[in-house]
Amino acid sequence: MKKSVSLLIATISVTALMTGCNILKKSGTTVNSDGNVVKTTTVTKQTATQTQPATDEFIGEWSITEILGEKVVVNGDNHPKLTFQLSEDIPGALMVIGFNGCNYINGTWKVTPTGIESAGAFASTMRSCPDAPYEFTMNKALDQVTGYAFGPDHTLVLKNESAGTVMTLRKRLLSFLNGAWKIDVIKGVKVPSTADVKVVIDVDECKIHGNAGCNLLNGDIIVNLDKGDGIEFKNLATTRMTCPDIATEQQFLLALEEVDTAVQGATPNEAVMKDAQGKVIITMHRISAEELGDM
Repeated sequence: MKKSVSLLIATISVTALMTGCNILKKSGTTVNSDGNVVKTTTVTKQTATQTQPATDEFIGEWSITEILGEKVVVNGDNHPKLTFQLSEDIPGALMVIGFNGCNYINGTWKVTPTGIESAGAFASTMRSCPDAPYEFTMNKALDQVTGYAFGPDHTLVLKNESAGTVMTLRKRLLSFLNGAWKIDVIKGVKVPSTADVKVVIDVDECKIHGNAGCNLLNGDIIVNLDKGDGIEFKNLATTRMTCPDIATEQQFLLALEEVDTAVQGATPNEAVMKDAQGKVIITMHRISAEELGDM
């Protein structure tokens, strides 16, 4: 099966493609079988009733952890990844949207219980990058895919005709964090009732904002694609008022800077953040927009 990555000889807005965490939610570019006609397709969220049984587990965004036997060690904006969505043009097929560390690529796969077949040639943007160690190997690996297997810990293994592994992926597991939260405990200390520490987390847009307990807070989120639950909070900034709960605020800000992973708590409305050693440093519960108030 041949799925060679073809280069787009067309004007594609690299700025529009490179929009950070939510890049793979936007639009993809495909070419027809003769390689000449380029069109843009809006990638939309599909409902469960539209999903075919063979594609159920594929849907979503995956970080690539290994390509052709080589472990992927980069992270951040140049980490290779794939997102699978139902095709709007071919019933039952998957639109495959990816980033190889430099260029954005997409194609179409037909997935059955026994394998994967190409349903549309892969296309690529044409940027030249000084540091994209996995660009060539990822393109080569995609050209070899004919099968798949799902593994433990939300992993997906893509295989070649000889059933050898060409790529291993891990599903992104942080969407549960999206929404408004009230902080309950910081490094083992219960937050005083007078300190109203509330935040809104938007993983897709890579942003956090809220009330740190005294001052308004804004900051960036980095999703650590080397881990299914890896997350960091960076560039935290606050207003500069002082108040009786300023000590709690300072402890919260310091704890945020130490966060390494986040997992769901005992219920979907609870979350736990841990440091690099796996120690719980922040626990919180989900709140409504009414409870959030104006921030």
